[in-house]
Amino acid sequence: MSTEPKQKPKQPTESFRALPVDVPKNLSNIRIILFEPREPGNIGSVARVVKGMGLTQLYLVNPVPFRNEDAAWNMAHGARDILKQCKVVPELKDALNGIQYLVGTTHRRRDVRLPQPVSARDAANTIASVSQDKSVALLFGREDFGLSTDQMSLCQLTASVPMATKNPSLNLAQAVQIFAYEVFVASLGEDHALVEIDYAEVNALEDFYGRVTRLLDKVGMSPYNQEWETYLKSLRRVFSRAPLEERDIATLDMIFSTTYRHILRLEQRIEDST
Repeated sequence: MSTEPKQKPKQPTESFRALPVDVPKNLSNIRIILFEPREPGNIGSVARVVKGMGLTQLYLVNPVPFRNEDAAWNMAHGARDILKQCKVVPELKDALNGIQYLVGTTHRRRDVRLPQPVSARDAANTIASVSQDKSVALLFGREDFGLSTDQMSLCQLTASVPMATKNPSLNLAQAVQIFAYEVFVASLGEDHALVEIDYAEVNALEDFYGRVTRLLDKVGMSPYNQEWETYLKSLRRVFSRAPLEERDIATLDMIFSTTYRHILRLEQRIEDST
């Protein structure tokens, strides 16, 4: 049984906000994704951030149980509707459904095979532009480990919060607050032209990379030490330099899929002749 506290009657926002603003429409296209959050209080705090910064989409990938935890509801003060409506999914790919542009967050130095992170502010400017008519997600990792290298390699952009010292690192909710605030402020600008690139969905890209590696394996290509995941990270980096549209995938698929089917037909002929 939920321990959700009763909410007090709401007051009009204009009655107490020092700087009232109109919520930019593009914020409805932005999704916050928490991968395996471990602290119910952090989940509640992030819900509060999401609501306060004009966002609406909160996805949790394999979180700890939180719905019956007082810490989650207490920290979500004023944003319990977001906590109620957040989407809980078992795997990251489920949280990425419909997402065309993925931004991964990190606080530590990463594998050289990954693109260099940009600042949260620079990332926010990109997000504000892309989200004018496309679905964008900001991905945050576990409190203890952050995002893995494999997860970071899924992202078209990686970003970090500049800090004066190496330690301590930001709390999860603090990190989400900084990124959400930067995105909110960037979205208030009036010079965001529509991005003409029709980005392919992240999951469609992953399916495409799977078909590419399937063909390479079929023709006998062997990555160093058979580490296909390592090779896949390099493959993602190559293609991320020129963002792929749906029509680009269709064009490339014509090459890879046709070649794969041709090999299968040849194998069948050889088998039939023996």
